[in-house]
Amino acid sequence: MIRYCKLCLFPETRPDLYFNEEGACDACISAKRKYQVKNAIDWDERAKRFDELLIVSKEIKPQGYNCLVPVSGGKDSTWQVYAMKEIHKMHPLAVTFDQFDQTPEGIHNLKVLQEIGVDHIHFTMNPKVVKKLVLKNFEILGDHYWVNHVGIFTVPFHFAVFFDIPLVVFGENPQLEYGGPEKSRDNLIMDRAWRQEFGLMRNFREEDMIDDEISKNDLQMLYYPEDDSIKEKKILGTFYGYFFKWNAREHLKVVKKLGWKGFSETPSGSYVSYENIDMKFIEIRERQKYLKYGFGRATDQLCIDIRNGVIAREEALKIVKEIDGEVDEATIKEFCDYLEITREKYNEIMDSFVNHDIFVKDNHGNWKLRNPRI
Repeated sequence: MIRYCKLCLFPETRPDLYFNEEGACDACISAKRKYQVKNAIDWDERAKRFDELLIVSKEIKPQGYNCLVPVSGGKDSTWQVYAMKEIHKMHPLAVTFDQFDQTPEGIHNLKVLQEIGVDHIHFTMNPKVVKKLVLKNFEILGDHYWVNHVGIFTVPFHFAVFFDIPLVVFGENPQLEYGGPEKSRDNLIMDRAWRQEFGLMRNFREEDMIDDEISKNDLQMLYYPEDDSIKEKKILGTFYGYFFKWNAREHLKVVKKLGWKGFSETPSGSYVSYENIDMKFIEIRERQKYLKYGFGRATDQLCIDIRNGVIAREEALKIVKEIDGEVDEATIKEFCDYLEITREKYNEIMDSFVNHDIFVKDNHGNWKLRNPRI
């Protein structure tokens, strides 16, 4: 039987998740440190430290771009651009690694982001190579977004090197917000080592993608810049959420006033309509995750709201049981058409990632959890 966090809905099958003796996951423990335990984190001191980083960045780069913000069109990266320009009075360059499945809402939101008043680079990788990678990652890794993960954590650093930008500002520290090894929860540095361990690379490196159809030259922008170049240019990658309490719903209030839009309808398998706005096929990735680990996007979203006091665990559990892991049939068809595979091939690949320890087929041929959530 799967063990679940006593405070949220995370299962023990989630990678890099740990439980304490009371049965609380480390994401919930981190949330308590953020909001409830007095002096567990000195947020004033961290804010001062961020100001010091900005001063150093301005000294290194007195003219031109003095920081870089990786952006997708989502609410959080839009907030990051707003924060760096309007709150911290920096001169940011925004850089997007193109989502191969960008949505109309995502395109609209990138325009909103630009209108904050920043220069913006939208990098698009060879779409023929991307399609090959998406299929390969779907078949082998069970995550067709591998190329996007690597791209967003790598390509911005290439532009930082090219433009001599000393500070690259990502959003939340995932290990602090969503669980991970204790030593990484208070980490402020995002570099090659972090990308390899936590950047959703699924233990695969760039060279693992080379085959008869994909060359090293095709993947040149996915290779992390040389360490000597990063050191010589004095480039630091960091997380805004290390220095300030990260709250996506608060960010949402700000960016909506700027014209940012979510989905008009909540996607299948999701609890909210404002997450992953730029990813048309997110439902499919989340379905694969569900079949591998027993939880999907709704669980992720509801756990955040549980920790932030937006919803009670009991109410969230009812919602998860109804929608977690769902995928819209029209999305599946569009995904198969994009990859030029049959629905039978799609089903075969999806079934190959099923964790048979926690799933069993019912009388209708549908995968169901062996033990219902409690």
